[in-house]
Amino acid sequence: MADTEEKQVNNTEDKQVSREKARYWVGVLYPENMVDDWEDNIDNLVQVPYAYAIHDKDKEKDGVTPRKVHVHLILCFSNTTTYAHAMHVFRRLERSGATAVNTVQSVVGIRHMYDYLIHDTPDCRKKHKYEYDPSERITGNCFDIGSYEQLSTKDKINMRKELANLIIENEITNFADFYLLVSMTYDDSYFDIMSSYTSFFKALTTGMFQRKSVEK
Repeated sequence: MADTEEKQVNNTEDKQVSREKARYWVGVLYPENMVDDWEDNIDNLVQVPYAYAIHDKDKEKDGVTPRKVHVHLILCFSNTTTYAHAMHVFRRLERSGATAVNTVQSVVGIRHMYDYLIHDTPDCRKKHKYEYDPSERITGNCFDIGSYEQLSTKDKINMRKELANLIIENEITNFADFYLLVSMTYDDSYFDIMSSYTSFFKALTTGMFQRKSVEK
């Protein structure tokens, strides 16, 4: 019974992850399973802005045993993209028949993750993690941390349109359902848009309710 319940929980979590959308994703990759000369070819392989750092001086929790060499990589997409698509792009760095990355995660705070690439965060210092030199943090394809920290007017308009289309396409008829869907599938920047334009989205869900009532 316990195993069945655990599988149900895992299946629910997997579905939530697969539906998740974000502009920024981070993953951990292992160089021995990556394509040859990946550092020279990463621009063409991922084709989106990126930042990474090779961690070759990390220690296990005992503070003595060296950790396996790995790469922390951030990919930045121009619009929100799904977990599946993000994984597809990360896996373009894998050597044929090998697995270099097992999973990726959406990035909540791009500045925090950018700093984490070299362990330049208060938590890393508290845990005495090796702090890499800023020169070991490599960026490319026009990666711009400053622009990612602030949403442009165009970004906000596009995000409102995307959420509006979400209501129409899914025929959402109340704001509560809209809130749940957004909170489960989008990052915090979309929550901010939803909160800032509540009246607009409430009007849309009400409109969908009225439209479906007429159709009946």
